[in-house]
This record gives sequence, C-alpha cells and structure tokens, in this order.
Amino acid sequence: MALSIQPADAAHSSDWAFKRLFKLESECRSPTLAAQVQAIGQFPKLFDQFPFPTLVGSAFLKLGDLFCNSSNSLRYHIAHVFAASQHHLPHTAYAEELLRRILIVLYSNDPIARVLALRLIGNASVVFAKFPEAQHGVLLRYQSSHPLEVAAAVHTTESMLKYSPGFLSVVWETVIAKASDTSVLDSVRAQLIRSLRHAAPNLQLSTLLYGHCSFWMDQPESTIAVKEAALAGWKAVIQPHNELKHADAERVSRFVLHELRSMRRAALALLGTWRPKRCDLAMDADDIKGRLVQFIESQLQPSTNSFDFYCTRLAVISLARIEAARAIDAAPQSWVFAESLVNTALQAISDLASTAASDAGACELSTNALLHDLVYATMLVVNVASILHRPELLPSAAATVASSWRAISSTAGRTCNRRHVKRFLETTWAWCTRSGTQSALTASLGDMLETTNCHVFDAVIAIALRGRLGDSFITRCAGLIEKYSCTPSSDGMQYRTRHALWNSIAILLAHHLSPRTGSDQPSFNMVPADAVIKWCTAIMAQDGNAESRELFYSSSGPPAHACQTLLYLLAASGNWQAFGLLVKSLPSHRLSAEYQEWFDAMSLLAEAECLLDDTDQFLTLIDSSLGILRVLHNQSPRHKFQIFIVQIRKELASLLDDFKRNTPAQHVHPSSLLFARLQTKRTQDLTAQVNFVLDAFLSVDPITRSWLEGVLATLNSIAQGSAGAGVVPPPFTPGPSFFSMPPNPVIDIQTRPNLEPGEATVVAASGSQLHVIVEGFLQFSKHKLPVSLKGVRVAMWLSRRPKQGSDRDLLSCAGYSLVARSAKNRSTEELAYTEDISSDGCGNDWNVALAFDAVLDGNYFACPCAVTMPQLGAEFSHHDVTVSAHIHVSCALVDSLDRVWWIGPHCSYPLTISTTAK
Repeated sequence: MALSIQPADAAHSSDWAFKRLFKLESECRSPTLAAQVQAIGQFPKLFDQFPFPTLVGSAFLKLGDLFCNSSNSLRYHIAHVFAASQHHLPHTAYAEELLRRILIVLYSNDPIARVLALRLIGNASVVFAKFPEAQHGVLLRYQSSHPLEVAAAVHTTESMLKYSPGFLSVVWETVIAKASDTSVLDSVRAQLIRSLRHAAPNLQLSTLLYGHCSFWMDQPESTIAVKEAALAGWKAVIQPHNELKHADAERVSRFVLHELRSMRRAALALLGTWRPKRCDLAMDADDIKGRLVQFIESQLQPSTNSFDFYCTRLAVISLARIEAARAIDAAPQSWVFAESLVNTALQAISDLASTAASDAGACELSTNALLHDLVYATMLVVNVASILHRPELLPSAAATVASSWRAISSTAGRTCNRRHVKRFLETTWAWCTRSGTQSALTASLGDMLETTNCHVFDAVIAIALRGRLGDSFITRCAGLIEKYSCTPSSDGMQYRTRHALWNSIAILLAHHLSPRTGSDQPSFNMVPADAVIKWCTAIMAQDGNAESRELFYSSSGPPAHACQTLLYLLAASGNWQAFGLLVKSLPSHRLSAEYQEWFDAMSLLAEAECLLDDTDQFLTLIDSSLGILRVLHNQSPRHKFQIFIVQIRKELASLLDDFKRNTPAQHVHPSSLLFARLQTKRTQDLTAQVNFVLDAFLSVDPITRSWLEGVLATLNSIAQGSAGAGVVPPPFTPGPSFFSMPPNPVIDIQTRPNLEPGEATVVAASGSQLHVIVEGFLQFSKHKLPVSLKGVRVAMWLSRRPKQGSDRDLLSCAGYSLVARSAKNRSTEELAYTEDISSDGCGNDWNVALAFDAVLDGNYFACPCAVTMPQLGAEFSHHDVTVSAHIHVSCALVDSLDRVWWIGPHCSYPLTISTTAK
C-alpha cells in the first residue's frame, strides 16, 4: 500500500483542483471559440496554484488530446500554454504518451499544423528532447519546401539542444549544410549558426565548428547577420584546446572599426577571448593593436554622441593582454585609457554635484547613470592592473578605487539604490585585500565619515567587523564622538556632522566586536554607548513638546538607514541600557502598528536585561516581551526566531536562579534529590532547545551562534557539576539575525492518496511494512540562502501519541527534533529485503525514527518511505489485537556539505494497527 502525507487542508485543495480541471476540460469543448480560448488560457494559472504531479500530468494529456483534434487557431494557444508552463512539465509521468499525440499532428498533411506541432515540441523540449521520435520528426522537417516549417524546425532544434546535447550529433550534418546554403534565408542561417554554440562541450564538434565559422566569415555571400552569428558561434567554442589563433585574431580585428555597432560588439566579444602569447606576438601585432587604439580614441573623443562603454571596455582589456604579453617597459596605453575613463566619470559626478540644488529630480537620474559608468570604469582599472601584473600599478589602482568610494559616499543613498553599487564595494574591497593594498582604501575612509550613502555605510561597518580599521582611524572616530555627542540644541549640529557622529558610533561599536581587537589597541568601549545615552537623555527632555522633540530628532538623530544597524550593534556588544533608551527615543509613531508593538517588545527586553540582579522583575518583563512577540507572530511568522531566542534566554536565567535559591543541604534529603532530578531534566530540555535552534534556522549570524554555543557550554558545565550556582552564563548578545532573520524555505508537503489527520483511515497489519510516499515543494524567499541545497531528508516513526504543541512551542519542537536527528538513515529497498522483521532493530520499538533521503528536482521532491509495524501478538500475548498509533513525519533540508537542517514541517497522522488486517 503506497500513501502520501499531506497537510490538513490539502485534501480539499486537491479535490477543488481536479474539479477545476474537469470544468476547464468541459469549457474546452464549447462550441464558441472565445470560450475555448479563455479556458485554455486558465491552465497555466491552475498549474501554478496546484502543482500536483498527477493533476499536471492529466491536464497536459487533455491538452494533447485537444491539440490533436482541434483547429490551428486553438493549437496556437495550446502551444503558448506549453511555453508558459514548461517548468511544470518535468513533473509529469506521461511525457511519452503526450509526445505520441503531438507526433500525430507533426506527420499530418497541413503545413501550418506541422509548424505549430514543431513549436509545441520546442516549447516542451525539457521533456521531449531525449526521445528519438521527437528528434527524428524535427530532422525530417528540414527537407520541407515550406519556409515557415524550416524556420520552426530551426527554432525547435535550438530549444532541444539545451536539454539534449547528444541531439547535436544527429542533426550536425543537416544544420551545417543548411547554414552553408546561400539560398536559405539569412535569418534562418543566422539562427542555425547560433544554435551550434552547444557544440562547445564536444571536443571534436567544437574544432569542426571553429573551421566552419572561419569559412562563413570569408564566404562572399555571407551577409552581416550571418557574419555576426558566425562571430558569436566562434566565441562560444573558444576553449583552452581550441584557442583563437593569431591570424584569426587579426582577421577579426578588422571588424572592430565596422560602422555597425552589432558587428563591433560581436568582433570585440570574440577578440576578448584571445589570450596572446609571447611566441605569437613575435609576429607583427601592430595592426591589431593599432585598430584597438584607434577605436578607443574614437570613443573617448568629446564629440562622440554614442559612447559604447561595453565595446570600449572589451577593447581596453584586449589591448592590455597584448601589452602584457609583450612586456614593454613603457607606460601601457591600456592603463592610460582606463584611468582616463575613471577620471571622466569622477569629473562628471563632481560637476553634477555642483548643480544638484537647482534640479533635484533630474540630478538623481543623472547620478544613477554616472555612478553606473564610474563603477564599471573603476572595475576596468582593477582588471587592467591585474592583467598587466605590474607591482608599480597596484597603488595607483587602489588609489583609484578609494577615489571612487569617496565619490559614491558623496551621493545620497536613494540615488544609488542599486545592486551593482553594493556589489562593487564588496568586490573592490576583496581585491584590495588580495593585492595587499587595503591600507590605501582604509586610509581614505576618514573622508567618508560624513557619508549619507547607505551602501558605503554598510561596507565600512563590514570592514570594521573584520577588524581592518587602523588605530588612528578608530581614535579619530572616538574624538569626533566626544566632540559632537553633547549638542543640546536642535540647531547646533549640521547635516553632515550629524551623519559623521552616528557613523562613528556604529563604526566604533563594530570595531569592538571584531576578533582582531586586542589589548594593545586603544580602548573606547564605553564611548559609543555613552554618546547614545547622552543623546537619548537630551531628546527625552523634550517630551513636553512634541514639535520640539521632532525638530531635535530630525537635526541630530540617527539616519534611517543606520537605525537597525545601531540597534543590533548595541545588543551584540551588551549595551542594553543604551539599546533600550535608543528604542524609546526613535520616532516609532511614524511606523506601522506592527513595528510599534515590536519596539515595545524590544524596549521590555532591554529593560529586563538591565535588571538581571532582580530575577523576579527580569522574568516578569521578559514574559511581557514574549507575549507581544507571540501576538506579532500570529500576524507574521518572521518573529518565530526571536521568540525562540528570548525563550532560551528566559529559561537559562530561570534555571540558574533556581540553583542559587536552592543550595544543596549538607544532609541528603528526598526533596533535594527530587530537585536535582528536576534540574537535570530542565538542563537536558534546554540543551535540546538550543540544538534545535542551531539546526533549524539556516541564517543564524556568527554573533548569535556564538551566544548559543556559549549557552551550550554553560549547560554542559551544569550537567558535569553537582550544582549550577557557581556557573557564570554568557551575556545575552544577539546579532543581526535576531532583528531581521531571513525566513527559512517553506516545505509544503503535498498529496496524492490521502491520509486524513483527523480520524484513522488506514489499517495496517501487525508486523508488516507500510510504504508511504512523502512528496512536496519548496517555497524560497527572495533572500539568498547561505548554503547550497541538494536534497530533502524525511524522518518517520511510529508513536502512540499524536503531535502535541504548536510550531512555535520550542519545547515540543525540540523534543520531536531530537527524535528526528537520531533517525537511522535507511532506504526503502533495504527494508524491502529484510526477512526477519523482529531483528531489524525497529520492529517492536515505538518512537524509533528512520531517515529517508530524496534529491531535489528543482523545487519538487518525492521521498518513498517504509515503516515497520510492531508485532502486536508478541507484545500483548494474544492474537486478536487492534491498537491506535500515529505516524510522525519531520522534514529537513540537506546542503552540499551534508549538513542537515531540520526546518520542518512536523506532522502526525492516525493509523490503526491490527493483527487481523490483510
């Protein structure tokens, strides 16, 4: 018996989905063409909403039948449905049967129907490309005299080559012949040549294509479109075993000065793959270099209206490779050109800043474009310095990077809220670190203290957390804080000074958290926290006047982009007094009601941390904070991690306080033994809870993880000693993930046959094996995961009790996770050949889990499992026995390093076990 586990409401969803499918099928038989088209257009939405493999397979078969027996107008729309839903096709088990229906139309007498069939096969290449019948059918269409049919065959060939590299060997001769035939349309020839780029992994075919591309370039009848496609195909097969030769590079360089931009781009893209060697350049390479220099100079002319940075960048890199191979002592022209591009971009940003006040809207758009040019020009300087490999150029390249950082820091954060700027800051810092020139960049950070750019602020904080800032810079930040932290009036601090003050506070806090901070460095531990407290005290003095308080904050308060960073840095450094005052001082009335409640919860948490000596008051405040977080969790599940962390913090404090209050007596008393057993159980439970949090959340930051590991060390000390009164717990220092924890991927367990969660619907025989199929989908958030996933692990066991507690009950989650993590890794094949069930190790045991692994197929997985039923006859000593049990299922993700993350869900389903069942 094969079953599939599902959530409670999945049965109703599955029933509704199949009813919807039957309704769409009936509407597709409507006599009205508009109703049929409308019904066909609803299929992609149905697939996205209910991606069940059985439903998807059935629906595609129905569409195949409709495609076989309908008019060409409907076939056109069905082909579009296959294109829109091709990501669902791998989940169907009826691909071969579906292909048979399409081939009926492909071998019909109607050329338009054959074109539509070819288009549909191309749209479904993800499953059709591997079948010889589809390959043979596409190959025959090249012999057609109908131009549309040949064009459709070319399009389908290109689609099938993506998923079946072996198809290229079958169609190679036909495609080469068609591509060389000058009577074929230029567009068809160009598309055929571009489809041959899939020959790159094949050593023999890529070598042949190299020669064919050279032939098409020299063919007199070849048009611009064909030559452009030949250049692209040529570039695709350039590999270490198939390098561009010097003579071919010289021939390609002739197109660098072509009047068409597309040809210039194709030629420079191919020339950019050329790796000239010193022996090759013994021949004359002045012609190639001269053409490149002429093109770059023409682009750098002030009168140039259409500056092409992409082509200029490729030309400069190609020129740098030639100069690196020649090793000329003179100043490289490629370096001069790269510096000229950066200087031009820097000057343009400087000129725009002087006119920013006149037209802010136009200035913002222009700054975005100029920053884009500056980022890529600076990266060109870095690339050229790396290619030339000259030590004397590295300091100049680092100085250029520092100048670009300063230019970016002078712009407002909203004008460069783009991913490429953030990526540029990370990449250039990594390059400066590798090349040993990071001192040039860190020395210029002092000029960026007044930045209002959020990306630069985040980059500098990241550098400070690594401990890469010098003592002089840290001393300067501390001096700036001491100078400006006591500004009493609302108009006593300039805009730039305000940003410099708060940036310095954040930098100093981050520096103290870095692992490189040692005893020989200047200590300013309390300077940033004291500055925050002074400012908060000053703004709280304005409570009687809301307008005055608002003005005071807008002129001297922390910038919006720095608030969350300041909060987590204060919490991670243990400055809870400053944390609590800052939370109360921020203008929470500008935020939504949810964030206002979250601020209240954090304020109570900070107040509790400041009253650690009064345990009763501490527990009261932390319970209030937990209550607010639980209410927020009902509205949004992103507060689950915070709830678990605060619960661990509360339980640890309560556990240690009980040890202090109940000092062991000199004489052994039964109450002392009971207390000792109770404390041992609480210690074990808390250890399980901490391990669960470490193994259930993918994005725990190092600071929070370090605190959790410190809690484990404390619990281990308690477990090894006779009492915990003398144990000093680690200070509560949550990191950034506590404040903005990215959500875990959600595993939705789907269904084929149902196993109802309410009442037992399945009866299993005692001593038999129950085979269960667990299948589902992963839903990923927009945040990038810190690990690479490769599969899913499902733990399954029998229990006499159903699942107890909710998903936010840390104790119950930890208990089930402990059973799941202890699961023995088995396979269904291994269990299928077990002859002696009682000796299997799990035949008569309850709450003994087995683990089964499944590989991820995109977002989908299907995991066959098997559970051995207990021998009730041996357990109850008589034959007619029927008991109620529950199957528990817990899901985890397995990353590329084979680490298992038990993110859930965990569910249980009732089951009846009987000795009389068949």
